[in-house]
Amino acid sequence: MKRENRNFSRQRIRLMKTYVIHGFILFAVLLSGCATYKTSTLQRSIWEDTSAILGNIHGQTQCLSLQQIQDVLISNSSKLTTFRANVGITFTTPDTKGPIRCSGTMLYQSPKSVRVVASKFATTVFDMVSDGNKFWLYIPLENTVYTGTCNAFHKIEAGGISIFPGDIANLFNYKEILEGKPTLEIWPAYWLIHVLEMEKKDVNLKGNLLLDRVNAEVFRCELFNTDDSVRLQAVFANYTTYNECRIPQRIDVRWPACNASMGIAFSNIAVNKTFDPKVFMFTIPWIKSHCHFQAP
Repeated sequence: MKRENRNFSRQRIRLMKTYVIHGFILFAVLLSGCATYKTSTLQRSIWEDTSAILGNIHGQTQCLSLQQIQDVLISNSSKLTTFRANVGITFTTPDTKGPIRCSGTMLYQSPKSVRVVASKFATTVFDMVSDGNKFWLYIPLENTVYTGTCNAFHKIEAGGISIFPGDIANLFNYKEILEGKPTLEIWPAYWLIHVLEMEKKDVNLKGNLLLDRVNAEVFRCELFNTDDSVRLQAVFANYTTYNECRIPQRIDVRWPACNASMGIAFSNIAVNKTFDPKVFMFTIPWIKSHCHFQAP
């Protein structure tokens, strides 16, 4: 009987580890990249119906020039130096029967430093640190650290996923997105800024920013690959003022190439607080494997 109990306990531990590891792999897909999925999971209205996104914004529309809009964006971004919040994350992919939820903590420091620690069942699932140039991704249950550059997709063979670590920082700072040649479309309720990259003979679409004409706040962002395919789409909602900074309390993100989506709800938000510099310094623990991605 004791032997049967020990065997049963071992089986439960193996199942728990497998569940948590699979949960991280799924979250990593949604956080930074995509696998090979084909079926859409979000309602069309969230991404394609502009009136639905703008429905809760009321007030007098403004008439601003492209330069004035850029100045407002850069000024607002520069006010946010640090950000810390608890995050509730809901994500969906075509291979899940329903939404999967987890929680964690996110820290951001201008211009590109990000740290995300997530846990499940009181166990750390992963710890990711990015300084804008290099990222570190530690998975305790695999006892493995992944490292590489932030400005490219990296394939993690074990999970069959690709990650683009720089995406998260771009959601807090639009200055880098605006580095290029912007053009402006004016619509009754919003402005649409197209940002082009001019490289010798090639002209590539770098990103799109949609701002409401009442508050001049970004409610939608699109980032593109070098082949002009959409890499990331994000929708921002429920802006609230914290220490003179306008912060969305919810961000919905999807990666069209894999039809994966993620919703992030922020709580206990603190902005422009002083961080210990060590919070963004990743110390590699004792590990059994270290996977380093070469720069593309």
